[in-house]
Amino acid sequence: MIVVVSVLVGCATPKQDRAADARNLFEQTVKQYHLPSAEAQGATRQQLLDQAAAGYERLLKTYREQSFWCAQALRSLGNLRAEQGRLNEAVKLYRRVGEQYPQQDWEVLQAWKSAADLLWDAGRKDEARQFYRQIIARFDQPDASAVARTVVRAARSRS
Repeated sequence: MIVVVSVLVGCATPKQDRAADARNLFEQTVKQYHLPSAEAQGATRQQLLDQAAAGYERLLKTYREQSFWCAQALRSLGNLRAEQGRLNEAVKLYRRVGEQYPQQDWEVLQAWKSAADLLWDAGRKDEARQFYRQIIARFDQPDASAVARTVVRAARSRS
């Protein structure tokens, strides 16, 4: 009996902390690739952006149940696509943050604001207004944070 218990205990794998693993992958992607891409130019910049995109996409595939980290990765991927001038793709990614991770208020607010501002700056004001109206409808609450109230106020001015 002791031998069986010893073998079972020895073969047991420690429970993986998937939230910590997702956090580590997110932070590694940001620090090693996304942030340095802002200082880089040419082929080096594109390579760093591609590596950052791959890191965010790997997080989204591997840690689907980690909504906190996935919402950040999806929004960061949207930011990356916006940096690359891929406006339509960026807007789709920002929209997905609200669809896939609606409970992540901060990420939804920031994603919708990013989408709205990108569209507004691109002269696509009617599409931008849709995002601004979503921000107002969801985040114009009496108990909203000061930041949310500021974003809502700015959204009102453009809606």
